[in-house]
Amino acid sequence: MGKKTKRPSALAKAAHRKIDKASLPPPPVPVEEELGSAKILEQPTINGDGFKVLGTNGYDDGGVADLSLLIDLEDNVQRRRRGENEYFRALNADLLPRATKGPMGRMSRREQKVSLAQLLFSEAEDGEDKGPSEVYTEQVDGGEDSATIKHRTERLQQARAALRMSLMLREAACTSLSLSELCKRRLTLSGKAGAEEALRCADKALEIAGDGFWDGDDVAIEANDVPVIDPKYEKNATTPGLANPAVLKLL
Repeated sequence: MGKKTKRPSALAKAAHRKIDKASLPPPPVPVEEELGSAKILEQPTINGDGFKVLGTNGYDDGGVADLSLLIDLEDNVQRRRRGENEYFRALNADLLPRATKGPMGRMSRREQKVSLAQLLFSEAEDGEDKGPSEVYTEQVDGGEDSATIKHRTERLQQARAALRMSLMLREAACTSLSLSELCKRRLTLSGKAGAEEALRCADKALEIAGDGFWDGDDVAIEANDVPVIDPKYEKNATTPGLANPAVLKLL
């Protein structure tokens, strides 16, 4: 064994890296116990009976818990993958994936996840894309005023920013959702003229959600303001999808 250092600075760094297990939060609950919005609430989170579950005395939370699982603010997936000790050592040493440059560089990984959630889920009270995203209606007739076009363009840019942040944080579920939002918002802005790009984003979102593998570089192309597809590009799909057995046990 090598000699132990006696330098005060090295000893201080070693002490900082040491994990005090008594100070750690409780471990993540088992995957099978994370019910999300399937858990019925005794009281509504919003006044009224709009979220009352038929045939019971309970209430639905409107998908809030499912969105919390999707964003994974507590980093439960990373904690299961790395183990508690390794995860918190990486957290203390600032080694977990996050933006380290630009205006978000001073924000923690958790704070960056909150910003990501705001990009994906915040909607203006008069937002035209409120409502079920699985229902598409043609909204482009050529008569849109400049304010409408500006609003739709900003929403599209927010989805691209969410995709870039999802890839940076290495959050596959958020990456898939960002692509879905890109699909929807591209159609809202461009209509049939944007159908090819929208369908391409939808295909990649499904690929990430599937049981196969996906290519991060191929997905990152969609985060560009003007995505340019190289017809000779060869995919290097090495990242397992969300339904892959290797990933399912962590979600």
